[in-house]
Amino acid sequence: MSKAPTSRREMFVLCLRDVTERRESEQAMRESEARYRLLVDHAPEAIVVLDVDTARFVDANENAQKLFGLDRERLLAVGPVDLSPTLQPDGEPSLQRARTYVQQALAGEPQIFEWLCRDAANREIMCEVRLVRIPSGNRHLVRGSIADISGRKRSERMAAAEREVFEQITGNVPLPQVLAAITRLVESVGVGTVCSVSVLAEGGQSFTHQVAPQLTDDVRTALAGSDVAVYLGQQLLVSDVAVDPQWLERREVALAAGLRAAWSTPIKAAGGNLLGALGVYRAQPGLPTPQESQIMSRAAQLAGIAIGRRLSEEALRGSEAKFRGLFESIAEGVYQSGRGGRLLSVNPAFVAMLGYQSAEELYALPGAAALYWNPADRAEFTRRIESEGEIRDAEFLMRRRDGQQVVILENARAMRDASGEIIGYEGTIADITERKRAEQAVFAEKERAQVTLQSIGDAVITTDAEGRIEYINPVGETLTAWNLSEARGQPLGAVLKLVDELSGEPIGNSLAGALGRGESGTAADHSVLITRSGTEVAIQESAAPICDRQGRVIGAVVVFHDVTRERRLKRALSWQASHDALTGLINRREFDNRLHAALLAAQREEGSYALLYIDLDQFKVINDTCGHQAGDRLLRDVTGLLQTRVRTSDTIARLGGDEFGVLLESCTPEQAVRIAEAARQAIRDFRFVWGTNTLSVGASIGIVQISAETENVASVMSAADIACYAAKDAGRNRIHVYEADGVSHQHREMHWVSRVTRAVEEQRLELFFQPIVSIAAPASRAFYELTVRLRDDSGELVMPSEFIPAAERYNIMSVIDRWVVGQAIALLTHRLRQGETLPLLAVNLSGTSLNEQSFVDFMLQSVAEPAIARALCFEITETAAVTSLANARFLMSELKNRGSRFALDDFGTGVSSFVYLKALPVDFLKIDGQFISHVTDDPVNRSMVEAISKVGRALGIATVAECVESQAVLEELQRIGVDFAQGFHLATPLPIAQLPK
Repeated sequence: MSKAPTSRREMFVLCLRDVTERRESEQAMRESEARYRLLVDHAPEAIVVLDVDTARFVDANENAQKLFGLDRERLLAVGPVDLSPTLQPDGEPSLQRARTYVQQALAGEPQIFEWLCRDAANREIMCEVRLVRIPSGNRHLVRGSIADISGRKRSERMAAAEREVFEQITGNVPLPQVLAAITRLVESVGVGTVCSVSVLAEGGQSFTHQVAPQLTDDVRTALAGSDVAVYLGQQLLVSDVAVDPQWLERREVALAAGLRAAWSTPIKAAGGNLLGALGVYRAQPGLPTPQESQIMSRAAQLAGIAIGRRLSEEALRGSEAKFRGLFESIAEGVYQSGRGGRLLSVNPAFVAMLGYQSAEELYALPGAAALYWNPADRAEFTRRIESEGEIRDAEFLMRRRDGQQVVILENARAMRDASGEIIGYEGTIADITERKRAEQAVFAEKERAQVTLQSIGDAVITTDAEGRIEYINPVGETLTAWNLSEARGQPLGAVLKLVDELSGEPIGNSLAGALGRGESGTAADHSVLITRSGTEVAIQESAAPICDRQGRVIGAVVVFHDVTRERRLKRALSWQASHDALTGLINRREFDNRLHAALLAAQREEGSYALLYIDLDQFKVINDTCGHQAGDRLLRDVTGLLQTRVRTSDTIARLGGDEFGVLLESCTPEQAVRIAEAARQAIRDFRFVWGTNTLSVGASIGIVQISAETENVASVMSAADIACYAAKDAGRNRIHVYEADGVSHQHREMHWVSRVTRAVEEQRLELFFQPIVSIAAPASRAFYELTVRLRDDSGELVMPSEFIPAAERYNIMSVIDRWVVGQAIALLTHRLRQGETLPLLAVNLSGTSLNEQSFVDFMLQSVAEPAIARALCFEITETAAVTSLANARFLMSELKNRGSRFALDDFGTGVSSFVYLKALPVDFLKIDGQFISHVTDDPVNRSMVEAISKVGRALGIATVAECVESQAVLEELQRIGVDFAQGFHLATPLPIAQLPK
């Protein structure tokens, strides 16, 4: 409507238009949009509308918001690419693939495809997408229907993986591969998870398999004990290993591998037995969803099936192997045959027992009847087994392949089918040929035994299990004065009455022990038989049980014989073995026994004892002057003297030669001295008359008190010998009481003899070295003297001055010299092989060693290598060189030719030192230390040193000063012109292990 301009009045123009159709169209459109919105909002799937030009959603229903976890405002601010991973499962970029699908939809081609989406929590969701174009004027809109198909895809993957696992199980694929497939199943449906399967070993204390393909070896090893569910028997879920106390020890490894959540499920067999555990690890902390729990449970079931099947297969194979092993290795022959007798199966023992080469030869026989020696035996076998169903312990004769006869013991039973009909036989055979021969031999032996018992010289009585007599042989009848008819049924004790020969008391026989009712089956050595007539007969008897096949005692046999003559002879021999034939005294052996008994009593503080060791003086003179008969007579006379001077409780023994021992019982030290003095005086006063000669002897007596502290018999005798020796050293014909602290120097040396010998055998000698320093001019090579120490039983080091004099005095020095030379050569040989420079080693040789031809041979044989010989300098004392001049010159000449050097030790102490220098090829003169120690304050000593030094220079022999103890002495030696010095001022001896290289 509008106003029309007029001059006279107001005019309005009204225009009308029919809008009924438009109103109806708008109403229809609103209703259509309402219906569309209703359909979109209530659609079961997610609906979105995409503006292709802006690549943003312009509409979305509530299901779309739920699917992607975004509210409407945030959802309409993004596009499909924002809700998708960079790559789709097939590896193609999501952006490129999305453009293709959208363009095809705009072109009017509806699109249906699977698409991997990602929600606001960054979780991937497999969806099915349908795209259609929406007509909208000049806008390019595409409608998308999105359905979550994760569950369906998960089920498909689960089903495919299960098929793969079952195919592997049925295909006998190795168990680790099957378990690896199960881990892939879990990892494929549980995105972002890592799976492991652990199989328990027998006993449940460890795992035999740990399969986790996605874990490295070190991580898998470190997490081996994390499957705690296997021990708890129930599922264990750890949402975050970073805070869980059970993961304290393995937490660092798990976190380093990027694992936060750990879920463990036990793997059980159908019967409920624990077989292992299935572990699932995830990078994000949290607990499994119901779907994930279901997957884990299903995977654990599959693992249980696989492991249980494999265990069953292994058990079956083990059972088969055991049966086969038993079948193959059993000593008896095992067979199966058809009802007609043809052999179907035999073991190797069956084949070997009948002498065939193989089982096939037996299978080729028409029947088992061909194996029986007598066809009637096979007919009897068939009859019995057909009628009775089995045959037990039947003896038959069979024929070996080579025609020989063999006796067998057969056990068999009938094999039946499901209806109970007999279809064949199975059984075993055992070769008893040897047993049958043995039985025949036993029978023959029994016959021979009966004859033997009637004819042997021993008396034999057999009894039943109750000890009643069943049999007596003729000798037994004679000895006991009982005949068989009277003795049968009598208890053995009534016929065999025994008493002790020494005490006359009744004693039991050995039957009780033989029947298992006593401790022994052998009687005493002093048995005497009281016969029925009252006569006494010395006998030796023994008994043995008679047992049946089951080992039960069914009787006993008692054997005895007359030993009257033997026992009389034994007593005589026993006396002779313990006594000296000349004097009638006990001998050394019996004396040691009684001394040992006394020592034990003293150690138990049950009495006091003393020992006299008597050695006759001048006995050898009488023996040499008057002859051995006179010496024997003198020993018998001295025996009589001693027997009158000691108490009846004391024991006298001849220990050997002219030595006697007296063991004094209940004797104080003072009493022992009085008895010894009386014996000494009696021997001294005795005058021995032989022909026209009247001679006298003396006695040196050593006394030793035996106490609880005395160690053994050897120590007592050694102490007595030492005391007696001390009495002789003091002038003979006297008494010496042994005191451990008062042993003479010579006897201490005697002790060293055994100690040194034992130390060499037990490798307790130790080598030391001391430098020999050049003081005149710089030395061209290192120079050392080797010395030896001894490690005693207590572990202490003993200096050479303690044991070397004893070794030299008692001629065992060569043992030490051999050891030192051997050690020196071994040391030089080792260094030579290592390519090291060899020093010059000075080794001392004693005079006693030079006098032994075997030692000289040892030296010449050992010092053979020229390089080794040039590194050795042998020191010989002046006295030893002069005493063994010929041997010394020979050895020195031989070794000098090989390059060795020699030093004359302790030079200056002899009276003819300078005379022998020209005769000996000496390289060094070692000036005795007694001159060196006082060279600064004693003009005589200084003159001796100067003289020796000048003689050495004149002869071209270097001089070595020993025992240099101070700087003043060293400086004086330099002024005199001595070439070398050695002593504690320069260096102390050190163990050979510290020898410089």
